[in-house]
Amino acid sequence: MEDILIDGEKIRSLRNKRRWTQKQLAMASGVDQSIISNLENNAKPGTRIETLVALARAFGVATDDLFVPAEPIPVEPTDPKLDVMMRLVEDMTDEEKASVEMFIRFVWSQHKKQQYKRK
Repeated sequence: MEDILIDGEKIRSLRNKRRWTQKQLAMASGVDQSIISNLENNAKPGTRIETLVALARAFGVATDDLFVPAEPIPVEPTDPKLDVMMRLVEDMTDEEKASVEMFIRFVWSQHKKQQYKRK
């Protein structure tokens, strides 16, 4: 299993945004100030999940906001028309998405019927 990298700069940025010292963050989170210092300097491998949860709660952010963003996974090229359709669907409500799904299933079933008739 790959180690999760903690974003020390993000922790420092969140702390500075609140104008907290490391000591104030330690008091707010219950995490030792030396651990906070090590995290901010990216010098604390193997950080316990409890520590990350405590820091995230103190900041009011999701725990994964404290991780170094993962490298994007390369995606193989797709049909450009499908890409356009997917972008359109992303902005729809759940009800609209359900309607689109029903329509696609209907069109697909008609397509299958046509194929069956040709055989």
